[in-house]
Amino acid sequence: MTTTPKPTVASPTAGVPVAEPAGTIRLDLSALGIDHRAADFPARFIEFCEQNNLYEMEVNAAGELLILPMTGYKGNKQELYMTTILTNWELLNGGSASSQTVRFRLPSGEIRGPDAAWITQERFDALPEDQWQTVVEGAPDFVVEIRSRTDNLRPLQDKMALWMEAGARLGWLIDARNRRVYIYRAGQPDPQLLDDPETLDGEDVLPGFSFPVRQYIFDLP
Repeated sequence: MTTTPKPTVASPTAGVPVAEPAGTIRLDLSALGIDHRAADFPARFIEFCEQNNLYEMEVNAAGELLILPMTGYKGNKQELYMTTILTNWELLNGGSASSQTVRFRLPSGEIRGPDAAWITQERFDALPEDQWQTVVEGAPDFVVEIRSRTDNLRPLQDKMALWMEAGARLGWLIDARNRRVYIYRAGQPDPQLLDDPETLDGEDVLPGFSFPVRQYIFDLP
């Protein structure tokens, strides 16, 4: 891995409200009599998303439905390359990779979707039918967020902190605008900042996984 280490950068403090991307539309579900912590909410949420599949949606800890801005064609290509290369690794090594359309329910009740993720084979095999069809409980073991043209950095840093606090073991926040990557690791309070790395390493969470971030994210036309 060719990288230039930078000083670590502080993560958001636990308990601080999460910033959302600029242009996010919020809808208070409680005002409609909907409890986002209810056992049947994930199935209802996925059904609603399927009926409105032109929009990307999440739910925050306050019980607000978030309608997120679109990433655009270039952002979609970046996510596609990331997920494709991760899936190719999965086919040889096991576990289950997922794209930006999969949602995970965190202990706070939030339902969030990363740009790419992976869970272990053990977790995948143990998924009950309702989670297999709707929303997976808990954070992914490995999670990726890619900063698109519409994204400010702070909301993505907040979101990465959510993933790690909920149990993710390795996370990459890829800042395509500034050609930087923030590496989040379980048990480390602050991410490591890499300046213009050529590749990223899956470390002990995804042994042997290597992603050419410069080629498929930074230098993408």
